[in-house]
Amino acid sequence: MAQNDIVDTTAAYSSPNASPLTLTSTPDTALVAAAKALTSARYVVAMTGAGLSAESGIPTFRGDDGLWAKFGEPRMDGYKRFLDDPHGWWRREVTQTQDPYVLELRRALEQAQPNPAHHALAGMERSGVVKTVISQNVDGLEERAGLTRLIEVHGNRSKYRCIGCGRRTPRDTFVPPAELPPPCSECGSIVKYDSVMFGEPVPPERMAAARAEIDRADCVLAIGTSVTVRPVSGLLWIAEAQGATVIEVNPNETRLSGVCDVVVRAKAADALPGLVSLLSAGT
Repeated sequence: MAQNDIVDTTAAYSSPNASPLTLTSTPDTALVAAAKALTSARYVVAMTGAGLSAESGIPTFRGDDGLWAKFGEPRMDGYKRFLDDPHGWWRREVTQTQDPYVLELRRALEQAQPNPAHHALAGMERSGVVKTVISQNVDGLEERAGLTRLIEVHGNRSKYRCIGCGRRTPRDTFVPPAELPPPCSECGSIVKYDSVMFGEPVPPERMAAARAEIDRADCVLAIGTSVTVRPVSGLLWIAEAQGATVIEVNPNETRLSGVCDVVVRAKAADALPGLVSLLSAGT
């Protein structure tokens, strides 16, 4: 997720029904409680955040070791600057002269592989436990792990997208022409990375699809999300307000933790394979 890959971040939503709920005390008992909640649920939706990607070696933005601490926080008008000068943006892409933190992030993305949590989540989809995954990540690792019912709200860096008709094209099959910016082969509009830039609205069809899944869910599994990136973070508060069971898997406390029914305070790569084992055993 680079300067052209992330929507603006602001304060999280406040939950209208914030009240003390049951928090499990140890990872083991939390996993058992999570497995029971998933087993008894009718329609489970998972939501993944940057913490899941970090476990595959992709650096985060914030924090003491984040890219912004190292390189400084970028400007938040990336999409406007792209629209003002798409030729210049594409020229920097072709010549690899983007900001230093962008280049470092891309090197990490090129080397990253799905981790055990990605594969466990894909197994939960195959078994029918998880119906849909709403991803806030742009690295494409969930797709590579085999997830198929996947809503990539912020896009996928392995694809390009036309800003006119929304047509998505895999990067490995798209050859930018000599004339920049490249036009869409369908409608002639400008093509950019599929990932959402700073200041770029999330494609409305993706938010609509994600909201529809949240409305169907009676259980939501929140994995590695800090619950700060809008508008997607609001979906978790909507699920909680609608009475869904909310399970959090995160090594760190978040703004969501206090309203969750179950909190698994562990890394996803450790917790999710264990959760799959419990589900397979019929816990």
